[in-house]
Amino acid sequence: MSVRDVDQIVVEINQKLGNLAFKSSKSSIFKVDIHLRIDGGDSVYDPEIVAIGPYHRGKSHLQYMEEQKYRYLRRLLNRENEEIISYINVVVAMEERARKCYAEPTYLSSNEFLIMMVVDACFLIELIRSYGIKELRDDDDPIFRQERILSQLRHDIFLLENQLPFFLLNELFNMTKINDPKDDIITLTLRFADSIFLNFKVPEVVRKIPINNIDHIFGLVHWFLCFPFTESIPAREKHARNHVSDKWANIYSISGLREAGIKIERAEEKSSLLDITFKDGVLKIPRLKIFDETESQLRNLTAYEQYLSDGEPRYVSELMFFMHCLIKTPYDAKLLRCRGIIENWFAKDENVCLMFNRIGKNILTSSNFSYSQIFRYVNKQCSRRHIKWRATLRRNYFNSPWSIISFLAAAMLLLLTLLQTIYTILSYKHRSDKTP
Repeated sequence: MSVRDVDQIVVEINQKLGNLAFKSSKSSIFKVDIHLRIDGGDSVYDPEIVAIGPYHRGKSHLQYMEEQKYRYLRRLLNRENEEIISYINVVVAMEERARKCYAEPTYLSSNEFLIMMVVDACFLIELIRSYGIKELRDDDDPIFRQERILSQLRHDIFLLENQLPFFLLNELFNMTKINDPKDDIITLTLRFADSIFLNFKVPEVVRKIPINNIDHIFGLVHWFLCFPFTESIPAREKHARNHVSDKWANIYSISGLREAGIKIERAEEKSSLLDITFKDGVLKIPRLKIFDETESQLRNLTAYEQYLSDGEPRYVSELMFFMHCLIKTPYDAKLLRCRGIIENWFAKDENVCLMFNRIGKNILTSSNFSYSQIFRYVNKQCSRRHIKWRATLRRNYFNSPWSIISFLAAAMLLLLTLLQTIYTILSYKHRSDKTP
C-alpha cells in the first residue's frame, strides 16, 4: 500500500470522527432505544397532537397545534405587554446548555432552535397556567372547549421524548408570573397531571421538591411519584448494608403465592404506589387504576429510568419487575382485580396480563433492588416444608370447587365406612361376650 493510500485512509477516518455528533454526559432528554420498543417500534412514546422540543418537530400530523402555539404566545405577550425580544434574549443565553440536554443531535440552526424553545416553552406555560387559573382562558379556546384535545395534550406533554429543559421553562415562567397565589410552576404542572397520571393527588409535598434537580416536567412527575417511597429508603438501605451478602430470587406469581398460603391484600389508600409490604404472611399492594393511557405512562417512566446513572434508584422499573413476577396469566390479573388491587378500566384481565408482560421486558433494576427484602421473606415462607406440602395439595387435589366437593364426599364415605366397620366389630364382640 502506498503512502498516498494511507493518507487517504487517514483523511476518511478523520472526516468520520469530525462528523460524529456531540453527546453530553449531562443529557436528560432521550429518544427511547429500539430495544425498549415492542418489535422495534410502537406508539407509546410518540405524541398524538403536539411536538414539544426537537425529536418530533415537523411531523405532519402534529402541525395543527403549531398555530395554537403562536396564539398562546400572542396572548402571553399581550397580557404581559412585553416584546418577544425579552424572551429571546433569555433563551439565547441558555442555548448551549439547553442543547446539551438532548442526547440525540438536533441538526437545527441556532435561529431554528431558539424559535422552537421560545414558542414551545411559552405554549406550555400558558397551557398549564390556563388549566389551573381558569380566568385566563379565552372563551373560544379550542383546547378547553374540546375534552379530547385536552386529553391528548395531557398525554403528549408527559412523554419522555417530548420535553424541554426545566431550567429554561422555569426561567420564562418566572418572567411571566401573574399576581395570583396559584401561579407556581410546580403546583400548576402537578395539577395538570393530577387525576390522569397514575391517579395521584397533589398534597403539601410540593414545597419539598428540589427544583434545581428537576430535568423536565416529565421528570417532575417522576420525582413526585417516587418521593413518598424514598422517605422510607434510609431504613431499607441500612438493612441492605447489614445483609449485603443475601441473595434474592424471583417470587411466584399471585396464584402460586396463594397456593403457598400467602395472603394478598390491598394496601391502605394513603400508601405510595410503590409501597409494597410483606408482614406476617400478608403481601399488601397499593391499588393501581388502569386506563387506556396507563401503559404509555408506565413505559415512559421505566424508559426514563433506564437512562439514569448507574447506582441511581429505578423505583418504577422495580415496581414493574415486581408486577411482572406476580402476573403471569390472566388468572393472576383476575385475582388482583378481585382483591381491589387492580382497578381495571382498560379491558379484559388478559389485556392487563399482556400489558405487564410488555412493560417487564428488557428493563434494568438498580443494584440495590428496592424489593429484595420482600422477595427473600416471601421465598423463605414459601420454602417451608409444610407450606410446600399444602401448596402441592391445593394445586394437585384442591384446584377447583368440584375437586373439593369430591374430596369431602370421599372423606365422608371413608368416615361412614370406618364407622360401619367399628360398629360391625363392636356388634361381633358384643355377641361373642354373650355366648356361653
